[in-house]
Amino acid sequence: MHFVWPVLLLFFRSLYLLYTLWCLSFLFVLLGLVLAWATEYPPLVAYIHSMGSTALWGAGAGFTLVGTLMLWGVYSRRTVGDPNPFQSGFLSWFGTIKWFWNAQPGAMVKLALPSGYLVENPGGYRLSGRDTREVLDLLQPGDILLRGYRGYVDGVMIRLASRCSDKGFRPGWYTHAALFVGHLGAEDRTKVPAEFANHAEYFEEGAQMVVHSMAKGVHTEDILTFIRCDYLTVLRLKPEHQSEVQHAKDSALGKIGHAYDFNSDDTQRFHRFSCSELVYYCLRNLHAALDLKPTVHALYPLPKILPRMSILKRNTVVPDDYYELAENGVIDCVWEDRASRAAHPSTPRPTITKNAKP
Repeated sequence: MHFVWPVLLLFFRSLYLLYTLWCLSFLFVLLGLVLAWATEYPPLVAYIHSMGSTALWGAGAGFTLVGTLMLWGVYSRRTVGDPNPFQSGFLSWFGTIKWFWNAQPGAMVKLALPSGYLVENPGGYRLSGRDTREVLDLLQPGDILLRGYRGYVDGVMIRLASRCSDKGFRPGWYTHAALFVGHLGAEDRTKVPAEFANHAEYFEEGAQMVVHSMAKGVHTEDILTFIRCDYLTVLRLKPEHQSEVQHAKDSALGKIGHAYDFNSDDTQRFHRFSCSELVYYCLRNLHAALDLKPTVHALYPLPKILPRMSILKRNTVVPDDYYELAENGVIDCVWEDRASRAAHPSTPRPTITKNAKP
């Protein structure tokens, strides 16, 4: 298994670098080809001719055809009374283009390469202001938060690598899990390891706080930051298990600063944590009651053809394992965004009232 990661790193980072260079140089290359064609600059013209006139004419004809179809599409959808549908069509599209440039990735990125790209209509997070207000009104300490995003490549990999063969190779829906701990104050700081108690990047006091594990390790985060996402579900322990909430909170605080488990396979020693492993550790007194245990997860590239073929196999817990508890009625699903609810129509959903205001 150790050879998988260097191969992935070599292939995907090299491929991404080439993609970045192409994105950054495309307009200049195109401009150079146009100038070469117009001025007959000998070296470039010779190179273009070496490509073969048939291929060149074919590419030109294809480009012309696509352009013609695009113009026809814009004109056929013109607004009544619009004096220039092509202008409005271009400007309304051009205003949706966003340029992203990152010269220095985060501190945990070992190989920092500058990158830039364009995205058409990236939009914002799917969770709306109304969704946020609803979540803030009903959250209680001890709630388990599951979230996900659209578009992130690592999210796609996490979902596919969350497959479990004995569940029909069903891919995951969520990519991250966290524990909502509520108010954190000075008294909670004493429960944090001394070397991180006064480290603002790892522990922060606040009214509605989350403890979770990401690349930099286990840390606290304000709920308003955490729920900037596309998919979110709030799970809650049953009333008979609420007595364990304080223990779960203290367990989370005691692991502040611990490293992230990039292998996602540490469910025994608990010296490093993936997001799901941290929640699993905090709920360790309830493992038997919830029937929560690590299971085999892997990436099955050809599940229908070669069902036994898998890579990245590990015995662990993933975010969707917690949601499965809600599907089985072991814990309560108290809030879901609309897309998540549509993806899991059969999940029991008890009626939950908002928290009483003081």
